[in-house]
Amino acid sequence: MTDRLTQLQACLDQLVAQFNATINYINTQSDMALLDEDPQSTVNLAAKAPLPGKKESEVSGGEEGMSRETGILQEQAGQGFENVVNELSTDIILKSRQISMIIDSLPGIGTLPETQLKVIGELLKELEEAEQARLRLVKEKDQLLEWCESLIVDVSQGIYKTRL
Repeated sequence: MTDRLTQLQACLDQLVAQFNATINYINTQSDMALLDEDPQSTVNLAAKAPLPGKKESEVSGGEEGMSRETGILQEQAGQGFENVVNELSTDIILKSRQISMIIDSLPGIGTLPETQLKVIGELLKELEEAEQARLRLVKEKDQLLEWCESLIVDVSQGIYKTRL
């Protein structure tokens, strides 16, 4: 398991990615909002203008031609959009809570520097003891390996002598 600061950095990176994905989704999937209060203002009409190379009927579908089925489909699409936005918002809230929990587990302002230094000293001592134990075990492994090699050589020489 990684240390808390690495976990915190990973969670912050994930939160930024979630924010980015949410904003991108809303930007690409939401309906356009009016720029002015008056729907017939020049600004709103310009924003609703068809893209170059497309007919107006392709873009808006024509208000007169909008059937009841089209309205139902748009309502379902709106509900789907709301559901996705709610899910993305929930994910952001959960990630924020996870970050808060990690931050709360870090030594805070209430911990004295002397206490933190004492804990660091104890951890350093444990690390030195673990390193000494590791070196001792590596040395023991090397001795056992040499012993096994000598046994193999003795056995192979014994087999060689019996075959002569």
